[in-house]
Amino acid sequence: MGEASYGVPAILAVTLVTAYMLHYFAASECDLAVRFMVMVSWTLSLSIVALVPADVAATMYDEETSSLSTLWDLSYWITFTLTWFVLPFHQLYEDAGDFSALARASTSLRENGIFYGVIVFILLLGAILLTSYGAMTSESMATFALASSTMFGICAGIFALGFGLVDVPKIIWRRADVAKRQAEAHRRLGVASRALEDAFVGLRKVIKASETTREVIPRHHVYAWAVAVIARETPKSSAFEGAMDKVDDDVDGVLDYDYDELSDLVALRRELRRRTRVYRRTAAQYAVAVENAIEAEAVFNCGAGAGGLGDRGCLMTPDGGQRRFRSPLRAPRQGRYGEAVEAVEWWWKCRVEPVLLRVLAVALGAFSVLTVWAEGTMFSTQAMEGADVSPFSAMVRAAKDKGGLHMAVAIPLGYMCWCAYHSLFRLGMFSFYALVPGHTDSFSLLINAALTCRFAAPLSLNFLMMVPSLREGDANKETTFGRKFVDGVPDSARNFAAVFPAILVFYCGALAFGVFDKIFSACTSSFGGSLRDKYKFESDEKDLERNVHTTDGKRIAERERSAMQNQTKPKIGSGSPYYFELASGDMGRESEMADLGGRGGDVDVERAGLLSAGGRRSQPRSDERPESRWERNKERLASALERTGELRVAKPPGAKPPGSSSRASRFGLGRGLLGGSGGTDSSTGGGSRLDSMFASLGGDK
Repeated sequence: MGEASYGVPAILAVTLVTAYMLHYFAASECDLAVRFMVMVSWTLSLSIVALVPADVAATMYDEETSSLSTLWDLSYWITFTLTWFVLPFHQLYEDAGDFSALARASTSLRENGIFYGVIVFILLLGAILLTSYGAMTSESMATFALASSTMFGICAGIFALGFGLVDVPKIIWRRADVAKRQAEAHRRLGVASRALEDAFVGLRKVIKASETTREVIPRHHVYAWAVAVIARETPKSSAFEGAMDKVDDDVDGVLDYDYDELSDLVALRRELRRRTRVYRRTAAQYAVAVENAIEAEAVFNCGAGAGGLGDRGCLMTPDGGQRRFRSPLRAPRQGRYGEAVEAVEWWWKCRVEPVLLRVLAVALGAFSVLTVWAEGTMFSTQAMEGADVSPFSAMVRAAKDKGGLHMAVAIPLGYMCWCAYHSLFRLGMFSFYALVPGHTDSFSLLINAALTCRFAAPLSLNFLMMVPSLREGDANKETTFGRKFVDGVPDSARNFAAVFPAILVFYCGALAFGVFDKIFSACTSSFGGSLRDKYKFESDEKDLERNVHTTDGKRIAERERSAMQNQTKPKIGSGSPYYFELASGDMGRESEMADLGGRGGDVDVERAGLLSAGGRRSQPRSDERPESRWERNKERLASALERTGELRVAKPPGAKPPGSSSRASRFGLGRGLLGGSGGTDSSTGGGSRLDSMFASLGGDK
């Protein structure tokens, strides 16, 4: 009855939390398969954390744990399969640019080959070791897999946990200081604006490549259907309202592109999907940064004062001394209770919130110190017969009933998971993934789901090892999950899991006191200021890049705020020439693809027979020079256009073919491709447009 009274509310709470998180973060274009996979991953990961209090209570009160054992097995092994096999496959499947489900699956398996090869190698190594000791059974292999995954999770999770233990209280403390909060918001807006510009440049290049490809491919080309699919997914240049011409075309990087090779069209489509995904995500991050910056400015200017908490200026506002808060992000509140609501907001944002944030920062800082203390002294009870000085063990010992015991376990464990996942989130910002409210793409959701599955069980086991009071009075007493890890696992692995977390003491101390900044500064001082500034941690207050981003962010916030004052409904985006909302209407329409023989949706190329042997083109030789390959392709294009009637050579020798000057120059083919000479002299301007378009395509993925 005790397990049911806790388990049912816990399962319901976990399900509701994961459903809300998915609704809050997922973008509208995320398909049902991705949503289902992420929902299952998050639910099972959080259920592992939710099972720990029930496991501790059942151990302390000597209750039957058969149902807990089943739940542990289901939760752990499903998440193990998801994080190491299913989710990595699904990530690259979503990232692939192939034109059919089977081809995308093949690409995912091929690119995951190294990852899966490492896993297979570790499993084979474990099988050899177990066989040498005469313990090769199905149970021993399962135990070896559990121990290997848990050891990896503990090693990586300790570093993620350590960063979060220092960074979470620091961020909350800085937010309480309204002056520093404004400067930090401006800095983040400057960083977001720079990232948005980079994302726009990358998207612009691939859009031009896609549009140029659509122009030069003949109507009856064998791969016209593939170009139609790419064109349908390409944002229109007109949607950017002239901003396509604001970026210099001289961009480093070359993509060896071949218009009539299916593999190159697949690469183009993949690059297009990546760039579009990154731009949408970065634009959403920019919008959030603008909102935070304008909100911080409003709090600072509405009475908090430059001196921060405790300044007498907090009692006055620019509005005639009235204590009212008005945000530029919305219209002034009207109606009977409008002034009262604004007064309540002023008291909350200018007086109450800063105090509560500092109290919360101090409390979380104390919890971080207790966590580091417990991690650093774990080895004394786990690896040797030492005294129990763990504060979390004392909290469990002091619990009077099951309710108090559940709280004594759930609160510190929840804080540890929060800190660890906070680090993973900060790791992905403006790089390979990010969680953005309402705009998180499928690839980012799947990466986060895999990381959540990977660290839930190791963090839970790490917490259980910090609570040695569970075994008091009974030398054989052990939690269900702890027993599953101990049984069949070598003593060296258990001792390592107990001793390694002690590194957290030195790691957190180095982060808190800026030791890493000083080390990098000393190591790079002899290489000049540029290199020294490049390799600095984000926590360094003297970072020159921080000042540059702060200045840019302040200027952008001023432009955004000025534009909002002239709008009936305030809308973000006027402060940056690179911010655009890519809605479904901005993509190519099916009617525009009709002249290319395209279809309205994804093409089932296997069923349509479009990848038959007759439709394939021979792959280029590996020793063929890219220049000759491109010239050969321009000859093919000219021949294809001539066959399909796009160009007709009907003039006497020595005269220009009709339309050759306009049509050929439009396609960037130049002279020598269509005339009687039959040459391919690119020095006369031949292929200039395609050469420049695809020479600039490439760069970071």
